[in-house]
Amino acid sequence: MMARDRRYGKGSVKTRVGIATAVLVGGAVAAAAVVASHGAAPAATSAAYASHFGNEGTMISSAMNSWSWSKQSSYSELAQLTQARQFSQTTHQGKMFAVQRGIVVLATKKFLILQSSNGSLHLWLLSGNTHFQNVSNTMTGTQALTASTSAAQQAMWSGNMMPATTLLAGSPTTAAAMLTPTPAAQTVTVQVANTNLTVTVTVTRSMATVNQTATTPWTSMPTWNPTTFTQNAWMPRNGLTRGDLALVVGTRSHWTLHAQLVLFTPLSTSAVGGSASQGTTTGTTTGTTGTGTTVSTPNTAPTSW
Repeated sequence: MMARDRRYGKGSVKTRVGIATAVLVGGAVAAAAVVASHGAAPAATSAAYASHFGNEGTMISSAMNSWSWSKQSSYSELAQLTQARQFSQTTHQGKMFAVQRGIVVLATKKFLILQSSNGSLHLWLLSGNTHFQNVSNTMTGTQALTASTSAAQQAMWSGNMMPATTLLAGSPTTAAAMLTPTPAAQTVTVQVANTNLTVTVTVTRSMATVNQTATTPWTSMPTWNPTTFTQNAWMPRNGLTRGDLALVVGTRSHWTLHAQLVLFTPLSTSAVGGSASQGTTTGTTTGTTGTGTTVSTPNTAPTSW
């Protein structure tokens, strides 16, 4: 599998020129999707993001605990989480565990935002204890990433990233939009339920402007503290960057998701091909049960909440 060129100067931007801005969530929005009107936040409705499939909690816990002494064991356990195609969470021994597969919207020093194939957006907090692993050169790692032997084989044997991209991002068009700098703004907003933390990311050309309403502490509740900062949208954080396919596993506490393990594979525009159309996306994550809504507002200015 060919990894994406990691040069984030003019060279890497040029490689992505030529694909128009895409709607960050395509047709595959969540079944509970609603459209916000008059700038109002949509009411959260039940969506199938929470899961209690058999021993899922046991497997997630074991995969995280195994990482330090046997990555292969972790890969094997994560590959078996075939029901967790987007976002899923469950309890195990009194702790809430969570897992999400998707494509990276933005990676910063303190958090990453991941978008799943059904359009659900989730914000994961990062810390010095978060483990990052590029699995693009390992079959078992790619099986863990995709939960699909077929997609892993095509990625590893022939360099065909289309199946893996469709499984995690929803479509090559969505992936192309994440990889391509454009003059038109691409905006996502993630609201963390039961907290005052809302994060809005607007990507214009190669720069991302991040507005957040509260802090992102690892061991306590977010506290109100509006801040704004900018960074290169494709700035790598521990090797992870916008447009990567990723699997994140971790826990949920203080109403926030905490990433313990991040597996990822870089993408390139040549790997996903296709073309894209202009648009913006707004999403919200809510509740310890994982219910939430996703709002798609194509060809309009960002929705105000």
